[in-house]
Amino acid sequence: MGKARQCAVKASIRINCLVLLGGVGDVDATQKNGMAMIDLNSAPAPKSGSEKSQISEIMQAIDPQVRTFINTHLSVSTRWMPHEVVPWGRGEDYLEKPWSPSQCPFKPEIVLALETNLLTEDNLPYYHSIIASHISPASALAEWSGIWTAEEATHSAAIRDYMLLMRTMDPARLETNRLTVMKKGFHRTFTSPLEVFAYTTAQELSTRISHLETGRKAGEPMLDKILSLVSRDENFHYIFYRSVVQAILDIAPNLMLPAIANQLYSFGMPGGVLEDFKERSAVFESERIFGALEFRDHVVKPILRHWKIDQLRGLSADGEKAQARILKLEKILTRKIERLQ
Repeated sequence: MGKARQCAVKASIRINCLVLLGGVGDVDATQKNGMAMIDLNSAPAPKSGSEKSQISEIMQAIDPQVRTFINTHLSVSTRWMPHEVVPWGRGEDYLEKPWSPSQCPFKPEIVLALETNLLTEDNLPYYHSIIASHISPASALAEWSGIWTAEEATHSAAIRDYMLLMRTMDPARLETNRLTVMKKGFHRTFTSPLEVFAYTTAQELSTRISHLETGRKAGEPMLDKILSLVSRDENFHYIFYRSVVQAILDIAPNLMLPAIANQLYSFGMPGGVLEDFKERSAVFESERIFGALEFRDHVVKPILRHWKIDQLRGLSADGEKAQARILKLEKILTRKIERLQ
């Protein structure tokens, strides 16, 4: 799409967003799963036909930029192989030497964090499916989704191999939990691709922090190296999704801002299908791996600063309303953190 066409789309979207966008409902701050969560009182309203058409135009307009983002990602991210970092020489046959709790080299909190991070990675087929359902198969985003999925699959392979070789937990329990998580899947409602990419931006950055802190607190060099590589990938993925959201903000802020507000206010990590996720989240919070404090300081603050949400001007009434909600989130999280301490 040429520059003139993109400018025309931008002008059209800005005008039509004034009419098409509905307001976002009020929120109620609650405690959920061990970290501060702010749940919407009601589900987002379905998109109208006209608004869907506008969003379709947006996605077509940013397609050339997305291809640039892909090329940048491929040029700066470095692929790594699990077999090069997993300590295979430490492995022993489980049939000859059955697992016992005394073999675990980590304290229980680290094992729980490591397993939770792995189980979250295991649900990759569901994440791919959700993204695919919101994008055109002929788009640059479809190409990206394939790249992203392939890279993400490396993470679960490396972490699982490490856990089995180092005998961090009962292998039968690890496999049983994987089956449970993947049977239940990941289900989250997104009303548009705008909401999808608002969520993935926050989720990739959150996952980066969770893996990185787990590796640091484990105090084992090989695990720290593996999780540092995983975290580096997550950071590159975060930068990609952040760039997609920025491209949309540049041409359709009145549509993108409510999507950001909806997803940040209802944000939750995708491990919620675990029956004991509340207890697991409490451990993440207490061990300072990932919780409300990390979400505020290392997710919300940096992404809002990068997108310069507070500097956006010329918005519609609904755009300004969404902007104000987003800018209130830090204070709401701070109050939740204070109550948790």
